[in-house]
Amino acid sequence: MTVDNGKSELVYQGRRAQRADSRQRRKAILEGTLRLIVKEGIRGIRHRAVAREAAVPLAATTYYFKDLNDLISDSFTYFVEKNVMETRQLQDDSFAAARQLTPEQLASAAGRRQLIQQLTRFVLNHIRAQASSRDNRIIELAFKNEALRNEQLTKAVRMANQAIQNLIVEFFELLQLADPLAAAQVVHGTILNLEFQVLSGAISIDSPLLERSVSMMIKGIIPAQAETLAPQILPSKTA
Repeated sequence: MTVDNGKSELVYQGRRAQRADSRQRRKAILEGTLRLIVKEGIRGIRHRAVAREAAVPLAATTYYFKDLNDLISDSFTYFVEKNVMETRQLQDDSFAAARQLTPEQLASAAGRRQLIQQLTRFVLNHIRAQASSRDNRIIELAFKNEALRNEQLTKAVRMANQAIQNLIVEFFELLQLADPLAAAQVVHGTILNLEFQVLSGAISIDSPLLERSVSMMIKGIIPAQAETLAPQILPSKTA
């Protein structure tokens, strides 16, 4: 099974489950693994501990995942599969904001201000929603840290990050920025950093600093000169 995540695909590594009850048990194992990561981190993942957390026989975890690396990798893939829609929603909102402006409006200072305000609001809402899902962010950070030690997980995390960046790049290509890839790196990196700052308590989720930071990032990316913006907005793919 593969997970279509933007332009990349994450592949499940463990033994496939054919029957409905088998798929349900495999899912219980993956969900139990994620709960265990929140409690103990990646290093707490052992077959016996996962079986206990998932309330399945020990033989079930070793049947579907003989290699713990496969269990860790598939847990990450399952996690991405469940959470990818949050990033897609941010992309959809951003596309809609850009497409509601005519080329003439985008070329005007007022139009650019409107787009910047909307993008700032969308990104702020996204960061606050992500930071509110504390367990998910703990899981996400645990996987990324483990990826520095685990080559198999490194590939999966890299593909997931690339897929998210592809979604952001697609938006900046819509605006025909000179370097949409660099812009996507700035946006993605800033969002991840601000999420961590909120989670760690360094910045309050309602802090004016959070809004100022996002606003400064967006203003730094959206060109100040009207003539450098896209002369036209591309039609929607679904149009």
